Amino acid sequence: RQDAECGVVKMSSPAVSRSRLHHNHAAGPSQSRSVSGLLSEIQTAIHNEPFADHYTVIPGRELGRGKFAVVRKCVEKCTGHEYAAKIMRKRRKGQDCRMEIIHEIALLELASACPHVVNLHQVYEMASEMVLVLEFAAGGEIFNQCVSDQEDEAFSEEDVKRLMRQILEGVAFLHQNNVVHLDLKPQNILLTSTSPLGDIKIVDFGLSRMVSSHQELREIMGTPEYVAPEILNYEPISTATDMWSVGVLAYVMLTGISPFLGEDKQETFLNISQLSVSYSDEELQQLDPAALSFIQMLLRKHPQERATAEHCLTHPWLQPTEPQDNQTVEEILSVEEEPSSTSSSTSSPEPPTSTSSAEEEDAGEVHGPLTEELIVMAAYTLGQCRQSSASSVEEAALTAEQKAISKRFKFEEPFSALQEVPGEFIY
Repeated sequence: RQDAECGVVKMSSPAVSRSRLHHNHAAGPSQSRSVSGLLSEIQTAIHNEPFADHYTVIPGRELGRGKFAVVRKCVEKCTGHEYAAKIMRKRRKGQDCRMEIIHEIALLELASACPHVVNLHQVYEMASEMVLVLEFAAGGEIFNQCVSDQEDEAFSEEDVKRLMRQILEGVAFLHQNNVVHLDLKPQNILLTSTSPLGDIKIVDFGLSRMVSSHQELREIMGTPEYVAPEILNYEPISTATDMWSVGVLAYVMLTGISPFLGEDKQETFLNISQLSVSYSDEELQQLDPAALSFIQMLLRKHPQERATAEHCLTHPWLQPTEPQDNQTVEEILSVEEEPSSTSSSTSSPEPPTSTSSAEEEDAGEVHGPLTEELIVMAAYTLGQCRQSSASSVEEAALTAEQKAISKRFKFEEPFSALQEVPGEFIY
């Protein structure tokens, strides 16, 4: 896997933060830290002695690299245990970003009781850098299995069911503690091992925020293929924002297809805002119809209609029961397209129909700040994981239908409104 397949780290200074918090009461100066949903207090001791005195960095390929950070495998000298050292600059483009690093540490502390979130071991601080010593997940990203055409490497549906349950348990833990991850995608889900297939570890909290019921957080951030419609519409962020990403993640893990990917960023955003997703792909036809039902109850335009993580864990697809006898995907779709009463996020919501640009009156319009300027400024790179072996002559001979967007194996980088995208994503 090339580094370009990864995303980026977003750590912006509070002076240039684009988040807006709308209080029900006047906010005083003492609330400035909570305005952007960041935590400011940690319990972990910060060691000031040289990191190299206590750890040996393993030479060879880095685990990840960005413009302001690098992740290297290391070994603790006193124990011989392996870890991942995330080394981050404290200043980026002249701005002090220590507060964002402290926030990441605080969230790792908060999630330390969850077995499906990567563990923080130690923290070191030098003059210009901070080092987070993290649990080493030897299996790497699930991205590799998502894009594999080899049967012995790609996930089976049973694999996805087990791993999705663990992802949901991790997300449910975060949401119970008022944390939204905001960048759930295959590159941010690690495995403890690949052979045998290990357990899930959710990583990178660089985009994460704290949310609460008495204040609204609005921010343009995330990875384009995985962002929820409310992000594009500059509407309030909530735990339901993560659940949209879980739905996209489930689709990708089961099919290897990115459901909303367009030829360019504008088309990707439009596909999301119009809920333009296909449920007729060949890969979906081969799945348990309950898997389709699971995806559909998450890919809802309106956040309040999406299932919660806790509700998802009760879905029939994730239960150890036999699949529905002889029920096809078409039958599932025809049943679920029937009108049903409006449901809350804690009940089973009515699934959307297959794609249609006229699905809702306002579906074709992206509200809020998603202007041409924003689209240009919030640039990102499409990581093409596989190149077609067809010649340019063969490509020119393709029919219009055959030239439809290939949604396999393309994954994009996170973006941040009106800010430079600083390199690849790492944990």
